[in-house]
Amino acid sequence: MQFLLKIDQKNKANHNNFSTVEKLREFLNKVRLVAKNFIYVKNWSIKKIEANSCINTSSEEILNSRFLDIDLGRFNLKIINDSHPLIIQVKELRQKSFFKNSKTKQSDSDEYDKFCDHLVVIDKSVSDDFVVGTYRLLLKPRLLAKQRFYSESEFDISNLIASNNTTLLEAGRSCVHEHYRDGRIIRLLWRGLATYIINNRVDLIFGCASFPSSNYKLFIKQLSYLYHYHKTPKSLSTRPVKKLRANFNIMNKNKIDIEKEFRNLPPLIKAYIRVGAWIGSGAIVDSEFDTTDVLIVLNSKKILKKYAQLSFEKIH
Repeated sequence: MQFLLKIDQKNKANHNNFSTVEKLREFLNKVRLVAKNFIYVKNWSIKKIEANSCINTSSEEILNSRFLDIDLGRFNLKIINDSHPLIIQVKELRQKSFFKNSKTKQSDSDEYDKFCDHLVVIDKSVSDDFVVGTYRLLLKPRLLAKQRFYSESEFDISNLIASNNTTLLEAGRSCVHEHYRDGRIIRLLWRGLATYIINNRVDLIFGCASFPSSNYKLFIKQLSYLYHYHKTPKSLSTRPVKKLRANFNIMNKNKIDIEKEFRNLPPLIKAYIRVGAWIGSGAIVDSEFDTTDVLIVLNSKKILKKYAQLSFEKIH
C-alpha cells in the first residue's frame, strides 16, 4: 500500500501563500492522519526546549513535531528518545559500526544522546527490537537562544549558528547494519529525516561525515576535490578546530580527475553531494574513531526536493 502525498483541498485557497517547506509539511500531516503513522507518547522529554523559546508554539506542538512511527511492512521507521528501551540496540549498532574491533565497551554513547532524537529502522521480520539503521538528530528551533552541538568539538560553526532566526538540525552518528548496506535502509532513514525536517521547519542540516582512517594523507585527492567543487558559500563557511586540523596542501584543480575522486568518496558523503550538500573547508583527524572528518552543510529544501515527494512503500 502506498501513502500518497496530496494537498489538503480545504486549504487550497491558501496554497499559494505557503512556502515550499510549509506545503510539504502539510503533505506529511495528511499522510500522518490518514495512515495513522503518528504516535503521541505522553512522557516525551523536551529538556532542550527552553521556556518561551518558540513564539506561538505550544509544548504539545513541539512534542508532536518530533514523533514518527511508520509501519512499512517488514520495516518500522520511528523516532525514539534516550530513555526508550530500543536505545540499547541503537548504541550497540553504533558501537559495532564505529568501533568494530574494540573490546573496551559494548555500546557507543556520549553526553549528547540525552538531548537528541534518534531515528531508527527496525527489521520486524527478525524481531521487534532488531535495529538495522539509525540517525542521531539534535534540533535547535528558531529563536532558541543557545544550543551546544557535537560538531562544535571538531569545527568552528559560528557562521551556521549566528542567526537566531534559523532552525538548525545536526544529523550525525548515521550507521546501517553491515548485512543491510544495499541502499534500502539509508533511503528509509532519509525519508524519515525529510519528514522530521518538514514537521520541525528546519532550515539548515549539518553534521560530521567521515573518511575511514585517521591517516588523512590517504584522502588528499578527495579532500581537494571537495574543496574545489563542493565548498560552502562564504556566509556558511566553517573551518576545523585548530588542534584537530589535518594539515595538508590542496591539490591544483586541473590535476583532479572529477569522476574518479567522486567515485572514491565514502558512500554517505557521495549521497549528501547527490542531494546538493556543501562541504566545509578543511578536515579534522579523529583519533578516537580512527577517521578523517569533514563537515556537511545542507539546505533543507535540497533534501526535501528529492525525498519528501516519495511515498512510503512497503519494502519486503
